[in-house]
Amino acid sequence: MSVATATTTTTTTNSAIHQFNHISLGGRIGGTRGVLKINVSGLAWKSEAGRSETVTSEDIQNASWIRVTPKLYQLNLAVKGGTQVKFDGFREQDYDFLKKFISENYKIELAVKELSTKGSNFGIAKVTSSMVSFQIDKKTAFEFPISDVSQSIINANNKNELTIEFLHDSTLDEVDESIVELRFFAPTRQTKEGDEHEETDDPIQDFQDTLLRKSDISNVGKSIVVLNDIHFLTPRGRFDIEMYPTFLRLHGKTHDYKVSYDTISKLFQLPRQDQSHMFFVISLDPPVRQGKTKYNHLVIQLSKDTQLSKENNNVLHLNLSPEAEEKYKEKLSPTMEGTLYVIVRRILTSLTENKIIVPGNFQSCNQSNSIKCSLKANEGYLYPLDRSFFFIHKPPTLIKYTDIQIVEFSRAPVAFGSRNTSNSRTFDLNITLKDSTTIQFTNILKEEYSLLFNFIQNKQIKIATPEQNVSNMRMMDAQDDDSDDEDYEPSSEDESSDEEEEEESEAEKKSKKKQKKE
Repeated sequence: MSVATATTTTTTTNSAIHQFNHISLGGRIGGTRGVLKINVSGLAWKSEAGRSETVTSEDIQNASWIRVTPKLYQLNLAVKGGTQVKFDGFREQDYDFLKKFISENYKIELAVKELSTKGSNFGIAKVTSSMVSFQIDKKTAFEFPISDVSQSIINANNKNELTIEFLHDSTLDEVDESIVELRFFAPTRQTKEGDEHEETDDPIQDFQDTLLRKSDISNVGKSIVVLNDIHFLTPRGRFDIEMYPTFLRLHGKTHDYKVSYDTISKLFQLPRQDQSHMFFVISLDPPVRQGKTKYNHLVIQLSKDTQLSKENNNVLHLNLSPEAEEKYKEKLSPTMEGTLYVIVRRILTSLTENKIIVPGNFQSCNQSNSIKCSLKANEGYLYPLDRSFFFIHKPPTLIKYTDIQIVEFSRAPVAFGSRNTSNSRTFDLNITLKDSTTIQFTNILKEEYSLLFNFIQNKQIKIATPEQNVSNMRMMDAQDDDSDDEDYEPSSEDESSDEEEEEESEAEKKSKKKQKKE
């Protein structure tokens, strides 16, 4: 079903304003729609969600009229700096008005441009200063801005294949669809035939190098700071962190990730139990992707003993503009010395403008801020914070207290009814969320029970009653044989109850036989 656009004209003291409804931005048919207004000064677009885009008439270098569906057309504007701004949703009858208006007011001819509809998947990929276009028979099949690329990866098993992943568009509605990944394949070209030492061109590697050279990194200038060889637990590996005014980039041996600061929802600084390392967690919304894997949290591990100083000849230099020096004068300086994790915290909080979350007043039995436990088959640390639980590290799991429906202690080191579980060395914590999801943390030392129970109770989180615990434990007993537990010793009460059940069952059998005879 097509949506018709409407053109209205409003006269003001400066000039006539022409309005087009149901126009989408960025060449995304079916994306977020809004209102486009055009006058002699330029064009202004705004969506219902509040996103806006403006183009001044002085910045427009050329304009194209492109048919993108049988009934909808696109106005493509090339502006200074090599970027393109696209508006979709026009009707065929809008062409005459736009052609005349742009020619008279902007002194630019509206050229009609045809897209390739051949359907072939083999063509030529061209990279300009800001765009990547795929052309078939000298006609554009599709194109996208380089700034939308989050990372590019050459397939480890097939060096002729390059995967390009795109940034998530947070302005799209949940029902909207957008491209998240694109793959290019190019055969290796041989330049010297018949030679034993044939030299080959690598078009995929050349294509990736061109993308990196002309990416927005080169457009925004030199990075503010580069942190080399930083240890990441998630995604696992060592990365160089390049920080720019509006985004950071993680550069690894096989993968690169681009993270816009406006996608960073939270920052955490959590000490490890060994007291020699510090965890830094960068929470993302939306997450970054690696193929089908999504990373909602980036986990950094830093040594608390690493010092940066002039004596060690490893001071950290920041490339701060005069404006940046004035903006961050109380936090950042061109040369920074001190403990590495403290410096990283200051840089992250300053550039992202996010406050950092640290542990509250919870103390475990060994006087640390976390409890050692397991999530599924992975050992890690559970941090009871002021407003949430955070498990590090595989997988990093954030649980807000406001999302919890009820918590339950299984195999807790207390006596319930006739069953005594005090001999168990560990217990489990089951958290049921309001969406009915259950998360289970296992193998928690019994010494942590009273501390964790009191903490959860003080947070006014609903805890399952002892009767509910007994019921659930009996269900667990039915599924798990306690004889496999080295700590299990049947009590006299258990033995007597078993004998009573056997006597009752024998009595029931005799009663049934008697009834049959009668």
